[in-house]
Amino acid sequence: MQFRRKSKAEIAINLAPLIDVIFLLVIFFAVSTTFLETAGLQLELPESSSTAKREVEDITVFLGADGELSFGDEQVDEEQLKAKLRAAMDETDRKVVVLRADTHTEHGAVVEIMDLIRDSGAETMNIAARSAGTD
Repeated sequence: MQFRRKSKAEIAINLAPLIDVIFLLVIFFAVSTTFLETAGLQLELPESSSTAKREVEDITVFLGADGELSFGDEQVDEEQLKAKLRAAMDETDRKVVVLRADTHTEHGAVVEIMDLIRDSGAETMNIAARSAGTD
């Protein structure tokens, strides 16, 4: 008598649902991630209870606590900043400059940069601050 052996069923894990879940997670994290505007300098802005929201992207100058100047994504000295500001003023009709100075920056350095901004042709200058109660 000859017995027929039972054939072993192949066990396989279907990876298609796992891949679908992974793609959904990647899409979820990509959509829910927030991107923050960061400058080249680490600044601690002073607080103000009367800060205003910006509607249009303005020309921004960054002044660090140690006097480092940054315009755009690059560090500059005062002469380079003056030249870059004049070029930026020539390219735009809206001559507004935002000065983002660190809380611990010396007052004299802030005033010097404010004078430089005014001399470069800016019609309006705003001082950036963070809203009271935010970190």
